[in-house]
Amino acid sequence: MEKMTNRIQSLVKGYESKVLEADENIKLLLNNAGIIPEHTDINKDIDKWLEVKSSNFGKLQHIASYLPKKENKDGK
Repeated sequence: MEKMTNRIQSLVKGYESKVLEADENIKLLLNNAGIIPEHTDINKDIDKWLEVKSSNFGKLQHIASYLPKKENKDGK
């Protein structure tokens, strides 16, 4: 059981990291669109990062269902 929990926690941390990375890149592109002058398709990059964020957020929600339920001290 502990190995499964460790594996799930590892996946969760990876997904959370990707969500944070995507969020920061979206903010950067929205707030500093002129930072990369040769960049011609900012919308395409924003869309790409939105997809990364959405995908990994969804994975977080799904993987949570595999976490073992914690029992109360009274056995319930």
